[in-house]
Amino acid sequence: MIKKNVTAIILAGGKSSRMGSDKGIVKLNGKRFIDHIIAAVLPNVNEVIIIANNDNYNNLGYKVIKDKIQDCGPLGGIYTGLMNSKTENNIVVSCDIPFINSDLIKYIIENTSKADITVPVYNGNVEPLCAVYTKKTSDQIYNLIMNKDLKIQNIFKYFITKEIFITKKQKFYNDKLFVNINTPEELEQQKELHYEHPY
Repeated sequence: MIKKNVTAIILAGGKSSRMGSDKGIVKLNGKRFIDHIIAAVLPNVNEVIIIANNDNYNNLGYKVIKDKIQDCGPLGGIYTGLMNSKTENNIVVSCDIPFINSDLIKYIIENTSKADITVPVYNGNVEPLCAVYTKKTSDQIYNLIMNKDLKIQNIFKYFITKEIFITKKQKFYNDKLFVNINTPEELEQQKELHYEHPY
């Protein structure tokens, strides 16, 4: 059974400097990145919170919150989301990985345990921006922000972390799951491949 007592925290507050425009509203296969992300998380959560520092997401019907502490990268967004979440488990997803799907999100949530963070590992890479964070991680994340220790990949040493491995054996697997799109060139490359998005 899916653990429905979960909040989705979508990180859309980045500066998108390499893209040249707000990544969350860039379109891929006729839909904005943010629409792809919402479609993937929505069947698996109770609430969606969008962390954004502009008004581009105010018409989506979900709670939009500005970073409590500005200019701290993803950690600042995660902290803001956790402080506004009502649930212990929270699936944090960056808005620039539009090829994720609902079965992947379901798998991550279903495999949470008593760990502080449950994080997928894909092709040998840990994916901290598509992972479950418990609300109790917020205090230590705040301390890291205050200490200017903002590298997201460094946080696992501070928490009990469970890694779950994403392999080709899983039905939801595809070779684009965690493709990160940061530039117009990368966006055009993905459009040219004509990938059909499976929700």
